[in-house]
Amino acid sequence: MNFLRSSWCFALLICLGVWATPSQLRASSDSLQLIPRPVSVQRGTGVYCLPSPLRLGVDTPPLLTEGLKRLSIKAAPSMRRSRGSIACSIDPKLRGREAYRLSIGERGVLLIGGSKEGLRQGTQTLLQLLEQYGMKLPYMTITDSARFAYRGVMLDVSRHFMPSEMILRLLDEMARYKLNRFHWHLVDGGGWRFPSEKYPLLTKKAAYRMEKDWDAFWQKDRKFVDEQTPGAYGGYYTKDEIRRVISHATKLGITVIPEIELPGHSNELFFAYPELSCKGKWTFDASDVCIGKESTFRFFEDILDEVIQLFPSKYIHIGGDEAAMNHWGSCTDCQRRMKEEGLKDNHELQSYMIKRIERYLLSKGRKLLGWDEILMGGLAPEATVMSWRGEEGGITAARAGHDVIMTPGSHVYLDFYQRESEGEPRANGGFTTLEKVYSYNPEPTALTPEEHKHILGAQANLWTEYVLDARHAEYMLFPRLLALSEVVWSPQATRSYSDFLARVNYHVPRLQERGINVYPLRRIAVDMQLDSTRREVSIQLSSERQPSEIRYTTDGTEPTATSQLYLGKPIVSADSILLVARLFDGAKPLDLPSVRYRTDYHKAIGKKVTYNGHTWNEKYPAGGTQALVDGLRGTPTYLDGKWQGFTTPLDVTIDLGEVTELKHVFARFMQERMQWVYMPGDVEVLLSEDGETFRSVGKQVTRTSEEEYKPVFETFSFPMKERARYIRLKAANARSAGHFIFTDEIVVW
Repeated sequence: MNFLRSSWCFALLICLGVWATPSQLRASSDSLQLIPRPVSVQRGTGVYCLPSPLRLGVDTPPLLTEGLKRLSIKAAPSMRRSRGSIACSIDPKLRGREAYRLSIGERGVLLIGGSKEGLRQGTQTLLQLLEQYGMKLPYMTITDSARFAYRGVMLDVSRHFMPSEMILRLLDEMARYKLNRFHWHLVDGGGWRFPSEKYPLLTKKAAYRMEKDWDAFWQKDRKFVDEQTPGAYGGYYTKDEIRRVISHATKLGITVIPEIELPGHSNELFFAYPELSCKGKWTFDASDVCIGKESTFRFFEDILDEVIQLFPSKYIHIGGDEAAMNHWGSCTDCQRRMKEEGLKDNHELQSYMIKRIERYLLSKGRKLLGWDEILMGGLAPEATVMSWRGEEGGITAARAGHDVIMTPGSHVYLDFYQRESEGEPRANGGFTTLEKVYSYNPEPTALTPEEHKHILGAQANLWTEYVLDARHAEYMLFPRLLALSEVVWSPQATRSYSDFLARVNYHVPRLQERGINVYPLRRIAVDMQLDSTRREVSIQLSSERQPSEIRYTTDGTEPTATSQLYLGKPIVSADSILLVARLFDGAKPLDLPSVRYRTDYHKAIGKKVTYNGHTWNEKYPAGGTQALVDGLRGTPTYLDGKWQGFTTPLDVTIDLGEVTELKHVFARFMQERMQWVYMPGDVEVLLSEDGETFRSVGKQVTRTSEEEYKPVFETFSFPMKERARYIRLKAANARSAGHFIFTDEIVVW
């Protein structure tokens, strides 16, 4: 009875707010579900119970008032400045980028920002705490500031149009997680989405198409139809919609950066204004504007004037990437321009346009931002570079004294699959998991501390070739944007993926409650290791979903509640297994797909491989010389580092070391047509005892159609009863040079 009475008194004292004092604070962040992780959290031993209605000081920012309404928390203003349950103020002496200090103690809640931006970021932290704890906030002091100034998200609305309502929801979530730059990719070959008064045909003739499916449109059609055409797909934004987006973003502390693509990715322009092309008409392969014509520059200056009137952003993004340059060499206007300006090649011709557009933007008080191809031919003097083709462009620009935003496809391209593609909606062929995004460090080790000052931050990009609508876009963005938020806000030294994973599992249901179609953390990661001494394979499993259980089988059957429970110990095999693993909640399987993974410790593992005539393409080496006999099977994406790619015929010989009995040889290939990866036309296996004279044991023709758009995997299998020391496998590329074939392993039994 005494224990119960003392416990009741303890709880009462906590809720009265008189238990802990500042001296009782201790350094800790356990159980806090904040994303991004603050710089410093000191936890106390008490709880402050907020009254209802909540009293707010007169300096309370509107963002907090609106957030309290969303959380259904009643609030009333206090008549005295800096007095109330929640008091907010600005103290410029608080150091750090967008810095704030949030204190919760016996006297209430005190939020101090070093600036309006800092107060805004502290408000978002407080709202997350209220969402987690309700009206009983633990005593703590949070001191926080941003690692980078630029914390961005790019959305492509050209390939597939996204309504403004979706963008408003995205801005809300960006602000919640302290992301502060929205890069709006408004125009591209998929459709023009920006309203122009001076060039009205852009939205009347280049914003709608009959083909919603990207493959069908881009590979076979590329044609647009008039705005009022029955059944047409597409759209564009009105000026009022753009103003609404900008107004909402500004209120949230987010800058909207528009992109007007030039000189490439301009296919849609020529349907409305064909005179802007070198040919003077629309053609299937026309994607670059004519740099030789003065009318081209008048057009873009007029468009940029209209953009500047709407967008207050310091930066205007002009694209500058992936110009095909296929018509400039035969264009009399472009050749005349090159001669007059003393330009020696197409790269300098493009650079001429970029530099001229930059001068125009500078004359309007704006700055040019472009993809890293703007480095080619010489960088415009004050341009800022977005480095997407790896980090090399950003490193080069930073060393030259230019500001850089890191956005490498390897880590922050969100149009790639976030788990193995089976059971996932169609995506580009890459593979960017939540963990991969979180692992990114935007500060390259190759740069000096002084050069690091030019790294403004990082950005995640969502291209929408296969992202059909707003719900699909949200699925690709979340929760990977939460990983990015911690990359660009939290100190590198304090970040921990395991800690983040526990917190993001808390946030996924919260996102769902807010109506976001979030990817539900369904991946089971498979990590395989080979032990050549014991001649065995070990497999370790891990899951994004926490908490959950993994049950598995090794015979290819679907796991049930009675299947083996994975307890963290490696699964070891000296033979072949077909592992199937699935997530369970106790005896109940989660409504998520299982993962299938085959492994073989076969006769060719570790043996010598000779590439006859040609080796792999330098961009896709996988594990190099031993990649095809290292026992590592590829995932359903060609960018996982386990698929070896060839643009020449594959012709390899495996030396087993001695004449060996052979029962089976097989190899798996993939087709990812939209990435120029095709099945080989045929595969042949030949055997030899001496390595000189080979005999064919069979040739198989592919069963896969070149017209298949979705990823396809085909195993070419050669059962046999033979003896040989050398095995030669040949796979012919059925397409012209420049197209790929990919294989992950040659298995020999």
